Amino acid sequence: MRGERFPRVQGIIGMVVLSMVLLSALALGANRPVSWSLLMIGVTLAFALQVAATFTNPVPLALQRALAPGILFMIAVLWGWVQSTPGLLHHFAHPVWDVVPDAPPAISADPGQGRHAVMRLLCYAMVFVVMVWTCTKSDRAGRVLKAIALFSGALAGYGLYAFATGTNPILGDFTNSGIVQASFVNRNNYATYAAFGVLANISAYLHVTGQSDDDVRRRLEAFFTGGWIYALGALICLGALSLTQSRAGGGAAVFGLAVFLLAWGRSDKHRSGNLVLPLVILVVLIFIGATSATGLLERLIATDATEGRFTVYPAMIEGILDRPLLGHGIGAFHEAFRPYIPLEGASGEWVRAHSTYLELAFGLGLPATGAMLLAHALLTWQIWRGTIRRRDNRVFPCFALGCIATAALHSGFDFSLQMPATAALFAVILALGFTQSFTRAEVDAVMKPEKVRRRNR
Repeated sequence: MRGERFPRVQGIIGMVVLSMVLLSALALGANRPVSWSLLMIGVTLAFALQVAATFTNPVPLALQRALAPGILFMIAVLWGWVQSTPGLLHHFAHPVWDVVPDAPPAISADPGQGRHAVMRLLCYAMVFVVMVWTCTKSDRAGRVLKAIALFSGALAGYGLYAFATGTNPILGDFTNSGIVQASFVNRNNYATYAAFGVLANISAYLHVTGQSDDDVRRRLEAFFTGGWIYALGALICLGALSLTQSRAGGGAAVFGLAVFLLAWGRSDKHRSGNLVLPLVILVVLIFIGATSATGLLERLIATDATEGRFTVYPAMIEGILDRPLLGHGIGAFHEAFRPYIPLEGASGEWVRAHSTYLELAFGLGLPATGAMLLAHALLTWQIWRGTIRRRDNRVFPCFALGCIATAALHSGFDFSLQMPATAALFAVILALGFTQSFTRAEVDAVMKPEKVRRRNR
């Protein structure tokens, strides 16, 4: 297998895609059709360049191992496209089309929204592929991690500024006083983004300062020559996260942080001198909670089972069981769920299910949802293996695993990963962790003997 040619070009392609993904957060989290359409166009152009580059570079091991998850993911996306195509498999059309017999029926109750959902999923897939190619080199992976950390810290700083001054030029009329939203229209969605920022800054700090080194002097030098900015970024993101007053977001962030620390501490190489980090983080969490998260604590105490989403979840399950194989159509939840809304939840407009898992099953059906979740599970399994098997650069899979834990828990009670900016960033993080989860021996095993000999000289 040939070595990588034109590495600078690959780095440029990857950083351009990463820049588009990060900047999309400034457009209200890219939750408007014009925003996610522009993101799709930009990513598609970069993906076309990436495809052209494949003719000069070998296919990385990570991309080869991502074939099975990729097929499962594309099966779900293909089914979403079938659902959203009027006239296709019309014998299985949604009952809503009986009201308009002259219109071409579709499996989906809202084919227009379904096509948008399929477009977004394809965008995330292309982001993942480009970032897998980019993160094959550890130095580029490090730049990706640092960029995520710096941007998320800056965005959190903006959110705190808007909170303190009471003005948010980006959100305008969407601003809610008394909470931090940064550039997102929903505090829960930003909570997940801020949690990713906390983990990114902690990971970047560990990457820069080299926590495997027991030399205190070298650690201090690394801290004062650049590591401090990531420590500060973690604190800023923590403060912004607590002031979102998102209960599920705060709980998911703590869970993700715990998973990250457990994964990082598993290696004997990182156990010595590593107890300081969890203690520092614990103190920071207590400080933030005691001084600035009073509203969050009050909301946690006030939580009960009669809250809106919990009274509606059984109705969602009923809707899933009505069409368990076909689904009501990806992206069609708003329209298709109306007949199922119970009296207790009728006071609000249910645009989202407030549970990504239930909304996926409601829209795609159980088989396609199972395929998509299995694809993510396979990626997660490999990332988890990387946290155990890798000796160097373990911070990358540990970071990804912490973000996966955060997103997985929060998705059970909200729709953060349905926000395009957050979902696209999650695709970047998955690609980063997955690509860097393979050991040198695994990579060398797919290379020709002469290439291995050259690297061992």
